[in-house]
Amino acid sequence: MRRSHMLSALFLGIVITFGLLGGLWLGFSQLRKRPGFEKFNSREANKRMLQMTLLIYVCGFGLTIYFMLN
Repeated sequence: MRRSHMLSALFLGIVITFGLLGGLWLGFSQLRKRPGFEKFNSREANKRMLQMTLLIYVCGFGLTIYFMLN
């Protein structure tokens, strides 16, 4: 019983984490195309997006492990 809980928590954690990251990057790429968001086409914006991606990935990984152990 415990093993199936761990597996479902792992699968759900991976799906949610990568879904969030995919949505974040899709939104960012769509906003870059719109007028008024020219500042999103800079190296600084790309750097911030990579930092946010890493933060969300680490938090998602940590929460996935937490839910697997509970």
